[in-house]
Amino acid sequence: MLEYGLKRQLLFIGAIVAIIAIVIGAGYFFMGPQATCMDGILNQDEEKIDCGGSCAACTVIRYDDIEVIAYHSFSFEGMYDAMAQVRNPNPRHGTRSFSYTFHFFNAGQQEIGTRAGRTYILAGQTRYIVENNISLNEAPAFVTLSVDAPGIWEEQKYLTGQVVIPVFSKKYEKMPALDPGFAKVSGVLENHTSYTFASVDVQVVLVDATKRPIAVGKTQIDGVRFGEQRAFVVLFQKEIALPADIYAEAVTNVLDEANIR
Repeated sequence: MLEYGLKRQLLFIGAIVAIIAIVIGAGYFFMGPQATCMDGILNQDEEKIDCGGSCAACTVIRYDDIEVIAYHSFSFEGMYDAMAQVRNPNPRHGTRSFSYTFHFFNAGQQEIGTRAGRTYILAGQTRYIVENNISLNEAPAFVTLSVDAPGIWEEQKYLTGQVVIPVFSKKYEKMPALDPGFAKVSGVLENHTSYTFASVDVQVVLVDATKRPIAVGKTQIDGVRFGEQRAFVVLFQKEIALPADIYAEAVTNVLDEANIR
């Protein structure tokens, strides 16, 4: 008999708890906070937090194309070099990889060869692209550069704007007769950032008195520590006139986390 009474009490208590839970749940549903377009939560039919669906449309970020400022080619005993200067007009976003192609044409405007490659460009950056030792079956009359739209634009988290790796002590010298190459450009780069980079790319452009490029070269420096000065040398195989000036830039890919230490 006692056991039967205990069961009835437990059932009664359980029913009371269930009723209370239902009342509380209904009260929260009808009187609690409702989903809005300003609650900081992805709910309702929103596409992103507090936008899309029944809320205001989400902001679409549109990126400007990489601009090609200039391009040139240079010959040496049947081989050719090419350079271009490109600019990223997007002030906060860059890309760690995009494709480019140099196109070479003869006087009849027929394409006689190409050289394709991939590189990076940072937010708001203007930089050189250099390709050396290109083989063509005939001399080109002119060259152009095409740039493919990057697959991914990324917001730059480190060192927005031009990364500060200045180049100084630039010097042009003809090579001794027994040494390989015709001439070299030496210089020193200095990492003014607080980061160590796995690699830094150096491009050198030699120009004449009218500022027209007459030769280009490049090299890569590995393991550049923060605050460190590093010497570099770029060799030029072909005979060139004495340049009026030397343009040299050092760039590094801060969009690639593996390059930052």
